[in-house]
Amino acid sequence: MTAAMRQPEIMRMRFCTKVNSFLGLLAAGLLSVFGKSPPKPAADDLKRADFATSTQRLGIRFTEKIRDVFRLRWLKPK
Repeated sequence: MTAAMRQPEIMRMRFCTKVNSFLGLLAAGLLSVFGKSPPKPAADDLKRADFATSTQRLGIRFTEKIRDVFRLRWLKPK
């Protein structure tokens, strides 16, 4: 095979790659406009996602200096 025989095949492959890229871009654009959006979270989903954090459960230990700084934020006035 000479270089002159391979050139049309390479050009054809590049053209197919460009066409496939364009078709993929077109499909992505159409899906973004007409595709289904994910459902909005319901109250049950939000309750499941909300959890009380505890430093003891997370395995984090605070020094007394850090506790003194954040103590006012942790205590809830009644």
